[in-house]
Amino acid sequence: MSFSLPPGSSRKSKSFTAFVNSVLSRSTAIKVKRFFFDAPCLALMQSSLDRWLQFAIKHHVEEVSVILNYRRQKIYALPQIMFCCMTLVSLRVSRCCFWVSSAVNWCSLKTLRIEHAELNDDGMMRVLSGSPVLEFLELKGCVGVKHVMVESKSFRELVIDSHEFRGQASMLRISAPHLLKLRLLGNSRGGEFTLDEVSSLIEAELNFNMKIFAHDKVKAYADLVKGLLKRLHHVTKLVMGSWCLQVLSLMEARDMFLPSLECRHLILLGAAGHEGVPEAIAKILESTRLLEKLFLQTTCTPNDMIELNAESVRHRVFAGEEFWNFVKWRIYQCLMHLRHVEIVDCGANLLTWEPILSLLKFLLRNALWLDKIVINSTNSKSSRAVERSPLLEEARILQSHPKCSPGARVIL
Repeated sequence: MSFSLPPGSSRKSKSFTAFVNSVLSRSTAIKVKRFFFDAPCLALMQSSLDRWLQFAIKHHVEEVSVILNYRRQKIYALPQIMFCCMTLVSLRVSRCCFWVSSAVNWCSLKTLRIEHAELNDDGMMRVLSGSPVLEFLELKGCVGVKHVMVESKSFRELVIDSHEFRGQASMLRISAPHLLKLRLLGNSRGGEFTLDEVSSLIEAELNFNMKIFAHDKVKAYADLVKGLLKRLHHVTKLVMGSWCLQVLSLMEARDMFLPSLECRHLILLGAAGHEGVPEAIAKILESTRLLEKLFLQTTCTPNDMIELNAESVRHRVFAGEEFWNFVKWRIYQCLMHLRHVEIVDCGANLLTWEPILSLLKFLLRNALWLDKIVINSTNSKSSRAVERSPLLEEARILQSHPKCSPGARVIL
C-alpha cells in the first residue's frame, strides 16, 4: 500500500484522510508487506497516521516508509507500538521523533533510514540494541544524538549525512566493531566526528564539509581530518571529498605528514584548479604506498567552502610537472604499485586541465607498472561545452608522452 499527497494540498487533507480510512477498512488482506506514506502531516492527520501504522503492524508489515513534509517546524512522534513490530525488515522515516519509553523489539530489522529527526542518546541506544540483525543505518540531517554504538555482527554500512551538531552534542562518537563501510557526507559544520572502534572497516568515504570562516580554524580541521585518517589507516578503499582535500592542502609544513594508509583503491573528489590541491594529492599519495588504483573526479569550479585571505595562499603557486618531479622522492613507493588511473569530468575550462595533465604526464613517466590511464568526460554535463579538438590534442600529447611502463595505454 502506498499513499501520497503532494505538498501544498492541505485543502484536500480531509478527503485524503477519508480515502485512506476507506481503503484500509475495506482491505481483506491477511498480510501487508509494504506500507508507504508520503504527505504533509497536518494536526488532523496525525491521529489517523497512528491508526494506519497500527493497521500495518497488525498485518505483519515488513517495509514501512513515512515521509512527512512540514510547512512549519512540527515533528511527528512515532507511536510506541511501532517499536514492537517484530516483522519489520526495512524502515524509513522523515520528520519524526523517536521518544522510546520501553525496550525496542525489531528482531527482523535490517535497514533503517532516519531523516531530519529529533533523536536522543537513550532512545538511539534502545533502537540499536533492539535491532540485533541490523545491516544498514543512515542518519540524515538528524540532531540530538552523540553516540552511535552498534554491536550487531550483521552490521555492514553506516551513513552519516549532514549531521547537525547542537549545544552539548558537538561531537558524534561512532563505535561499530563489525562495520564494513562508513560514509560521512554533507554539510556537518560545527562539530567533530570521533571513531572509537571500527577495526573491521574495509571502505570509508570522507565527503563532508565544515565551513571555515577564518584561517585560525584550519589547523583544527586539519587535525580532525588527520585523526579520521589515522583511525581509517587499515581500509582498502578510501574516498576523500573536496573539503578534506582543501583542508589538507592548507596544512603547515610541520603538520604535513599523514598517517600511513593501507588503501589500494583511492578516490579523490575535488576541484582541479583549486590552489594547493596538487599538494594535498601528493600528501595522500605519499601515505598510500600500496596504491593500485587512483580515481579522480574533478570539477572546473573551485569549492568556496574555505575562505582565506590573499596572504595565506600567496606562496601556493602550482608549477606543473616541476612540482611532481620535486615531490617524486616522497611518493616513490606509491609509483611502484600503481596500475590504473581514471579521470572523470575535468570540466569545460581547459585551463583546469593543467594540474591534472601534469600529474598524468608524471605518472606515465614514473609509474613502473602502470597499465592504463582513462580520461572519461562522456557522461559529464559540462563536457558538452568542451571543444573537441583541444581535448583530443591533450590526449594525443599524453599518448606520445614517454612511458616508464611499455604497456601503458591512454584511453579517452
